[in-house]
Amino acid sequence: MRLYQRVGQIYLDPEPLDADSLRRNARFKMTCRAYVRCVVKGHILLEEIGNYTEFEKIVGKLSKVASRLGVALSVDDDLQDGFTQIRELAEQRSRLGNEIKRGDHKHDAHLAEFSEVVDAAMARPLKDRQMRDAFFLATMGRAGNFSVPGSGKTATVLGAFAFLAARNMVDRIMVVCPKNAFDSWATEWRLCFGDKRPLSLFTTQDDAYRKLGKSDRRSYIRARVGGCNLLLVNYEAAIGVAEELSKVAGERTLLVFDEIHRVKRVGGKQANAALVVSKSAPYTFALTGTPIPNGYIDIYNMLHILYPREYDNFFGFEKSELKNAEDSDIELVNNKLQPFYCRTTKDDLGVPRAEPDELIEVSSGERTNLLLGVIKNRYRRNKLTLMLRVLQMENDPIDLLETLNPEDYRWIIEEDEETGEVDAVDYSDKIVGMIRSAGASNKRACCCSLIGDLVAQGRSAIVWCIFIKSMSDLQRGLADMGIEARTINGQDDLVCRSADLDDFRAGKFPVLITNPHTLAESVSLHSICHDAVYYEYSFNLVHLLQSRDRIHRLGLPQDQQTRYYYLSEDYDLGKPDPWSLDEEIYTRLREKENTMLRCIDSEILETQPTSQEDLDAIFAGLFDD
Repeated sequence: MRLYQRVGQIYLDPEPLDADSLRRNARFKMTCRAYVRCVVKGHILLEEIGNYTEFEKIVGKLSKVASRLGVALSVDDDLQDGFTQIRELAEQRSRLGNEIKRGDHKHDAHLAEFSEVVDAAMARPLKDRQMRDAFFLATMGRAGNFSVPGSGKTATVLGAFAFLAARNMVDRIMVVCPKNAFDSWATEWRLCFGDKRPLSLFTTQDDAYRKLGKSDRRSYIRARVGGCNLLLVNYEAAIGVAEELSKVAGERTLLVFDEIHRVKRVGGKQANAALVVSKSAPYTFALTGTPIPNGYIDIYNMLHILYPREYDNFFGFEKSELKNAEDSDIELVNNKLQPFYCRTTKDDLGVPRAEPDELIEVSSGERTNLLLGVIKNRYRRNKLTLMLRVLQMENDPIDLLETLNPEDYRWIIEEDEETGEVDAVDYSDKIVGMIRSAGASNKRACCCSLIGDLVAQGRSAIVWCIFIKSMSDLQRGLADMGIEARTINGQDDLVCRSADLDDFRAGKFPVLITNPHTLAESVSLHSICHDAVYYEYSFNLVHLLQSRDRIHRLGLPQDQQTRYYYLSEDYDLGKPDPWSLDEEIYTRLREKENTMLRCIDSEILETQPTSQEDLDAIFAGLFDD
């Protein structure tokens, strides 16, 4: 018997036996039937074999059957070598990654050559650390860059592309990313390449593309993107055209997944589309400034995107193992993972440190204290809704009378969390009366006053909220003070959003109000704004880190001060110390941030508490009576 490969499929030639008699054999039926797809011209076509381990298992079972039948099994060399190479490729890349990261001098000549090529190809030179990270990415071919936000990951990728293009290996970059990152990628391309490589751009937000139906979009991609050198695809848009994008990615294309934490949910639609897009890409980079997952299951998709064929042969982590990782598992995961990513801190790049955070405490009014008791009892079994309602009340108690759908705000924790049912308003007349008579928000008044002081000093500010209504309320409050503010939320189209950002950068108005779900990623505002006010906090570590880094990025002068202000409303519970939802969230997030900083120093990805554990901890002081 002989195993061989033809046109990517594996066949069993049963000679000197015939296929039908072999399939009727009891031993064969018991051990090998599951691997049989069909019989083609007397040869048995096997089901697809995904990895080396599975291949070895099938060969072993067939060898035992053949021996029982008095014949031998042979395996064609090209088939054996193909699976062996798959297994060995990741091992080779692992050794290579470790060598580059520890600065092995055997790569000095290659780095010097790389730097010379990149410098000649780019109009704006890379900083030394960026050049080293670009060298790592280009040499590895498929790898991650987990450098902190604001460290210049986009320029680093463009440097790697410049080298690969100069060596005639790629013609274009395809970036799968949030749509609010489109402008940043296009801008960075023009700055990095200038006239040396004029931009030819395609995006899934182009009007002509968006007006097309699914089938027409597929045809459009096949017909139009080949002449472009930068393709920008938002994660949502990839769902319907993943196969077409995969074909483009496999043809002289550098594939980049920016903010790859967006597709960490195993089985999610966006994640599944990303896996399809990446399946044939020879060069794939994964970027995120927030490398610490809430659990090791969060790296499952990323590793499959980077190494779709090699995952089972080298990493081999089952989903159940990652979900319930023990200390020994964690050590193994980190040992296998760390050679495949680079990471640069702001200190590495000489970015001046931000000023210490300023937590601004605001006393709650007597009636708001009473309302806290009401909503505490109502939502004690659904702490996410309780969190949302407390934040609403702190902006304006009247907001409690609006129906709330927690599903709309799942992004404030983790997007795969259960959020509960729509919260319909059915308060008693007495409670409605309490809500209507509660009066204006002390927290909002304090926020407007703080912003007024900043503007009076000639400083601009970005204000972070959660609710659209909070954004509009602050905008009106500032307008009453004679201060122009504009809002950006997820309902704004990209053209209007881009225009408002350009006007803000140009100093045409002093205050920008937004939320982290819309603007926390991929937008640079450090040229104009150095003060951020956190009015409402997203309880999502990614959002905190990304939002802070809109104004604290590479390129700041050494004497530039960056300031963060956090509003915190205090409630008198009749205990020695007041309770504050804002302070609890702030403290919890800073603990997570410190964990991340430890990880940067140790190159170990630590797990974080689950969202439910976080919510329980936040409200522990409220329910300890």
